[in-house]
Amino acid sequence: MASPLLVTKFHLQSRRSPVVKRDRLFQQLNQGLTSRLILISAAAGFGKTTVLSEWVQQTQLPVSWLALDQRDNDSTRFWTYIVAALQQTDRAVGEATLSILQSSEAGSFEAFLPPLLNELAQLQTDLILSLDDYHLITAPEIHAALAFFLDYLPAQVHLAIATRTDPPLPLARLRARAQLTELRAADLRFTDEEAAEFLQQSLSQPLTAPQVEALQKQTEGWIAGLQLAMLSLRDTAQSEALIDSFRGNQRYVLDYLIEEVLDRQPPALQTFLLRTSVLEQMCGSLCEAVVGEETVNGVEVLEQLEHQNLFVVPLDRDRTWYRYHHLFAESLRHLLQRTDPDYMLACHHRAAQWYEHQGYIADALDHVIAAGSFEDAASLIEQEMQTHENPRLDAIVLRSALAAMPPKLTHSRPWLLAAQAWVGFTSSRFAEAISVIHILEELLDQNLPAAENSDQLWGLVVALKGMKARQQGHVAESVAFMEKALQLLPQDYSWLRSLILLNLGVTYFVADNYEAAKQLLPEVSRIGKARGTADPAIAGLYLQAQFLALRGRMDAATSLCQQGLNLATERHWLATYAGVLVEVALADLLREQNQLEAAAQHLTQSIDRAIQNQQPGLMMGYITLARVRQAQGDFQAAWAAIQAAERCQPWLWSTILSVATCKARLQLAEGHLDGAIAWVEKSGLSVEGELHYSPTEQYPAAAELDYLTYARVLLAQARLQSSSSHLQDALRLLNRLYEFAKTGGRTIRVMEVLLLQALAFHLEENQKQALDALNHALNVPREGKYFRLFLDEGNPMAELLKFAASKNIYSQEVNYLLAELSSVKEDKSASAQPLIEPLTDRELEVLHYLATGMTNQAIADRLFVSLAAVKWHARNIYGKLAVNNRTQAVARARESRILN
Repeated sequence: MASPLLVTKFHLQSRRSPVVKRDRLFQQLNQGLTSRLILISAAAGFGKTTVLSEWVQQTQLPVSWLALDQRDNDSTRFWTYIVAALQQTDRAVGEATLSILQSSEAGSFEAFLPPLLNELAQLQTDLILSLDDYHLITAPEIHAALAFFLDYLPAQVHLAIATRTDPPLPLARLRARAQLTELRAADLRFTDEEAAEFLQQSLSQPLTAPQVEALQKQTEGWIAGLQLAMLSLRDTAQSEALIDSFRGNQRYVLDYLIEEVLDRQPPALQTFLLRTSVLEQMCGSLCEAVVGEETVNGVEVLEQLEHQNLFVVPLDRDRTWYRYHHLFAESLRHLLQRTDPDYMLACHHRAAQWYEHQGYIADALDHVIAAGSFEDAASLIEQEMQTHENPRLDAIVLRSALAAMPPKLTHSRPWLLAAQAWVGFTSSRFAEAISVIHILEELLDQNLPAAENSDQLWGLVVALKGMKARQQGHVAESVAFMEKALQLLPQDYSWLRSLILLNLGVTYFVADNYEAAKQLLPEVSRIGKARGTADPAIAGLYLQAQFLALRGRMDAATSLCQQGLNLATERHWLATYAGVLVEVALADLLREQNQLEAAAQHLTQSIDRAIQNQQPGLMMGYITLARVRQAQGDFQAAWAAIQAAERCQPWLWSTILSVATCKARLQLAEGHLDGAIAWVEKSGLSVEGELHYSPTEQYPAAAELDYLTYARVLLAQARLQSSSSHLQDALRLLNRLYEFAKTGGRTIRVMEVLLLQALAFHLEENQKQALDALNHALNVPREGKYFRLFLDEGNPMAELLKFAASKNIYSQEVNYLLAELSSVKEDKSASAQPLIEPLTDRELEVLHYLATGMTNQAIADRLFVSLAAVKWHARNIYGKLAVNNRTQAVARARESRILN
């Protein structure tokens, strides 16, 4: 529901009137190119925008210009415009950040800013990013994000800000570090020479030196005052008397000058100026609609105003759109309000009608709110909420409009409450949204006639309750609500259905409801592709792949994940949550097919992106990497990956191995049975315990994968302790798991249970049943190679396969598995001795970048640390590897299988 970008916000100010050349200011600003921040801060009317625009044009450096307005107080909108401004200079910058901002998992600025900063660090030339009118930004989260952006801004990028008030940025720290260049009111005021030059080149009748001096003294070099004075003096023969009348503070001077300017304009032009002052930006037809005079030609009048320098600023190169100088517009509105308040309301109504007719609903809503027509505003919102297409009101517009309305109105109209709840959820204000839902339900229960489209409205209510349930982790309840919402909503109610379908697809996935999901997920992906949003487009493919892999269709699953990765690559979505997720999933499928090097390469790439963007998929990446390293026989690297996973944000609704379960499997593979037994005891697992497909809030460690790991622990106890009771427990548990997986249609989990049963029977010396179970496992209907299920069982599986081969159960697959198990054993015996002290996770990251050939400074920029920190980590790496330099460290790491 994002509003379209206004391209006029990226255009530098264009001026036709003569401009005083201010070399003294340009010299200060040029020196600022060694600073992180260039700040131009002064009260209104001191020429901040003019100085900044003139300077960036004369620097001959690439410039990304952005004119801010009050609507930019939404973090997503603000940073979307920042990226779009940067892309005016370099189209390749910021695609990853845009994808994250459009994602439902966007999160904090620490998720979407690192990839943008990394891309800026790769620029080969200096760049100036200029933000005009930053004083209009009041959102604390934007200030915090910009402070972070400043802290890590590459040296070749310079941030320039023009503002009426000092922004809440770390100015004192920047000043102390000589990283701040400032221009203040004292700098911006015209000197006597500049004031004289300005006035003399603007007036046909030159002023005397005393007159210039008097005017300069009374305006104190205030540029707006001088410009207004110039306009008043242009057509008067009594300049001396006019100059003498300049008294008082700037506010009174401005009021006087505006009236003087207006009094000297023809009545029709005065009417035009006053009535169009209600507009934030103007084009010819909009002005005609607002003025309401048939004889007015809006295009011609705007050109006339520009020619006469009557405070209009062109907003595009074609000079179609303009705006008034802010102070001029404010004064005109003040005068219109004072002289004809009813007509001011009429102007707002006319503007609203024009905008609504053109399809600019957000602008129309602004004007009806300004006119105090809350009933009309309510109707606009209700109209958009009931549309079958994407509503044209984004969250920030809705939030502002709803806040301006009387609570009595919003609480009596169901669609306004629905809009308020939707805004609450999309803004992460869950308590507020839930409170509104309760009010809405009570209102609907009263059967008020206001709910015209009751099915759609109830569908929205139920969908919101489903979002609430999902937020709280109640999967079954969330599914029930969203399925009911889909039944209530018409098929063409596309914008809301797309949100519900995505959430429903995920809940089907964690509940392993394949029959329902296979009808839904292709539509989820299609909608995402059509709408250009990463999460549904890629998640639809990812979820389908996970279902298919469990049902024995490895080739189809791998193909879908590859499609998702290709889509993420084509649309620059690799750094999004979905982009990371699908690459990790592809790596896991490759791991299962024993393509370990390819899997490791994908994981290295996806983990790198997840680190930069603080994605939840990072934990999944590390767990999968641990399994790959274990498969390669590199237990040190596997443990390093698990330790890194432990430091990641938990991912509650996961159907992969949990960190604790993965650790237990690593301990079993290394022969550390005590650690695996401790995990079982801590998890509270029992042979007769309730089975769940995925973790639940009540039973976080009782999922199917946990019980399959528990069965392996029981087999290890039976093997190492010669315990028949543990063996019988393992067989009883595996029988239960077989029925559980078979009932759910999870073919590969059935195969996994069968091969574990084969190991158990072999351990029991019941060779007939062992061979039957193994043969059954090998012949489970499937496409593709599920090799790691067998290979990860290590020596016990090797013994069973050798026995099977001796009994002529010697297929090509058994031959391959035996060869692979033998090669892993040889690799382990030939590998280098482990390090006395293992590398930390951060040292492993630095080592990875050292191996790529990146410079220390580039590594520091990539990891957002100082150069000294990288050198310190490098020295630690050299010491632990017992080497003296980078080349030796990389070689030693590869010998030790720390690096591929």
